[in-house]
Amino acid sequence: MVVLTSDKAIPDKAIPKKVPSGKRQATRQVLLDAVRDLVFEKGHDRISIQEITKRARVSIGTYYNYFDTKQDVFMAVAQNLQDLIAEDLETTRESINDPAMKVAITLKYYFYQSLDNQEWREFTRFTGLTELPLEQAIDARIEDIQRGVKGGRFKVDNVHFTESLIRGMFRHVVSAIDKGHVGRNATDYAIRSILQMLGLPEIVAKALTQTALPPIAAQKRAVSESVKEKVVTSLSEYLSDVPRAEPIC
Repeated sequence: MVVLTSDKAIPDKAIPKKVPSGKRQATRQVLLDAVRDLVFEKGHDRISIQEITKRARVSIGTYYNYFDTKQDVFMAVAQNLQDLIAEDLETTRESINDPAMKVAITLKYYFYQSLDNQEWREFTRFTGLTELPLEQAIDARIEDIQRGVKGGRFKVDNVHFTESLIRGMFRHVVSAIDKGHVGRNATDYAIRSILQMLGLPEIVAKALTQTALPPIAAQKRAVSESVKEKVVTSLSEYLSDVPRAEPIC
């Protein structure tokens, strides 16, 4: 399972202590689906736990077997969305043998998803979870770096410190683009810089960065007009009134 990572910790109760199985897992998923649908239809502040249980066709007592508050279930839905986004990439990742190419494609994919996945952006905005980053799991990123080091592709002294640098750069670039401080091509600059930090020559890092992202299926969900009218839901709209600095070359 991919775990959401942020400076803002996720409460333990938002993620089950152990993975539910069978009927329990199915019931939990029904609750998550009901919450996600209601949030997109009405906005998080307009739905009650009673509406959630009615939509999911379970009792209120059943809801409290899984979550204590609405915020807990919002966090769980966000976790579920990130798991689905990670699963969309997995087949592509499995087909890539070169550790450097795998890192480049994964970074490109998550930059794209963070900036353009409207379902994620809308849900986190509606529920006040905009501080949650949409990114590769820390453990998975560490494994990618370790695989590259073991294969002689990367030259890294401290894997965990290097991972923290990559994580910080990724978040900074996404935030800077959202605020209009840099252009979209900052993502390529960041990927190239990260690959060079991992020990690749500049010419190799540049070539890998220019590799196109393979077509990857992504689920899309409609948002009700009543909610959409009150919320900025596209990057172009978000930045339309923000003066932009010169893009990074």
